[in-house]
Amino acid sequence: MEVKRPRIREIVWLAGILAALVFGYALYHELYVGASRFPFAQETILVFLGAVATIFLTAMLLNRQTELELSKEARVHLFDQKNSVYMAAIEKVAEIAAKRDPDPDLIDELRVIGHKLAVIASPEVIKSFQSVLDRLLRGLNDGNLTNADAEEVMHAVAELTLGMRSDMLDEIGSAKNDTAQELIRRNSRQMERLDDLDEA
Repeated sequence: MEVKRPRIREIVWLAGILAALVFGYALYHELYVGASRFPFAQETILVFLGAVATIFLTAMLLNRQTELELSKEARVHLFDQKNSVYMAAIEKVAEIAAKRDPDPDLIDELRVIGHKLAVIASPEVIKSFQSVLDRLLRGLNDGNLTNADAEEVMHAVAELTLGMRSDMLDEIGSAKNDTAQELIRRNSRQMERLDDLDEA
């Protein structure tokens, strides 16, 4: 696992805190010792320094909380975008495979989806999507998709969904499940058998 380097902003904050502590201690020592001959002066200084420390710590905690909330919102937004584009990619490929004939409009829509994947998808998903495109191209080079071509495309789509699922689980910090991957592949094979029965 790659260790993230501390951000410059956090280092600056840490240096500022240390400097403030040193300055605060020096100021406290000077004022507290110097005020020992005045009644209630020491108590007043302690109350003031306590209030300053409370305000400072509260500001730090609020700043950190705001950063965490913004980071969480960004992750949720990215997750939603990935989910939307991934579902659109699967549906569009399935639509092309079902139609069998090359449709310029569908190809253009798939091209746009490919550009979106290039922006937000993981390398594994992009590689799997490339495999889907390769199978589509091989099948459509002859004019239309045969049943065998369509099955090859849907095989590639099944692998694509595995990559998408893995990427989505990584986004939410969930562990991968090999059993689920095998079930997805098995479902794909079962659907092909149903398709063969329908054609028979």
